Amino acid sequence: MMTKTIKISESTHESLSELASKNDTFNDVIMFLINYYKSNEEFTDEEAEFYNNEIEKFENGDFENLTKLTLEDLEERIRKLENEIKK
Repeated sequence: MMTKTIKISESTHESLSELASKNDTFNDVIMFLINYYKSNEEFTDEEAEFYNNEIEKFENGDFENLTKLTLEDLEERIRKLENEIKK
């Protein structure tokens, strides 16, 4: 395995040390954090760009392709999404 040296601040070093268990290397901790971040990202970059573009259109008064929802419709959609997440 090829290794690289990275520069980190003393406070970052301390934070990594606090996160590491007795047998963990800094590489283990960093990989855990990277994997945790990736698995908990809410949106991919493409999804975030799409949503940001849609929000910008809405803010600029472009209501084309919008659908009106009642509060009940929205609550039903949220229930369905929550059930899918639980699966």
